[in-house]
Amino acid sequence: MYFEDFHEKSPVKGRSRSEKRRANREGRVIKGKFASEVRPPVQAKNAVQKNFLKALNQYDVVLFSAPAGVGKSFLTMSEASDWLKKGQIDKITLTRPVIPMGRSLGMLPSTLQQKFEPYLMPLLEVLWKRYGKGYYESCINDGSIELLAPEYARGRSVSGCMIIDECQSMYPTELYTMLTRMEEGAKLILIGDDSGHQTDIKGDNAISWLKRFIKNNPELSEYICVIEATSDDIVRSGLTKAMVKAREEENKRESGIG
Repeated sequence: MYFEDFHEKSPVKGRSRSEKRRANREGRVIKGKFASEVRPPVQAKNAVQKNFLKALNQYDVVLFSAPAGVGKSFLTMSEASDWLKKGQIDKITLTRPVIPMGRSLGMLPSTLQQKFEPYLMPLLEVLWKRYGKGYYESCINDGSIELLAPEYARGRSVSGCMIIDECQSMYPTELYTMLTRMEEGAKLILIGDDSGHQTDIKGDNAISWLKRFIKNNPELSEYICVIEATSDDIVRSGLTKAMVKAREEENKRESGIG
């Protein structure tokens, strides 16, 4: 399902399986960790953010493809951490491809957590600001937050909520593996930008593959929602918006478009 087709579904008899799964998840709410300290929910700043937040609560898999500054990391981590706080999910798994290290974490010292944290900093900083580092460390210690390198996902099942950052730097086969790891009732959030500005691999990347795969297999739209944003939706700062738009114009000139 794509952003332009998104609409709020009515909770009436005969609702879709995805809505029933959502209702089941909400019906299994348990006492969350420090649930009394849940922060007020984040508020959308524009239409695309509003649709993303709606989709997060309705679909098993949500792909948010957007340029820098649209709010992908902030909205995703804020919402997921609130779910964990309230006990709506029992675990958050964070991952992203490790392109700069040749897909290997071995060159960095110490534990897997310490090796992988620098790559996940955009998400972790949101969590730390929202609930503090103490809460994060407590969740790491009891396993309710896990940092997972993609190469270690094969053969595993994933519950709760998995967030894949920089998804445009994954290969289609890697994303397919992640999609087939999700247990019933689990949620997968994919964030990235496949416009070419931030893609680190050559050829078909995971985001462009998934968009095409859904169009070729429309039955998947019951489970997967695709939301796309443009530079017009950037909210971080005027400079960020100006930089992205300037880069877009430069790319057009170099490619002879326009």
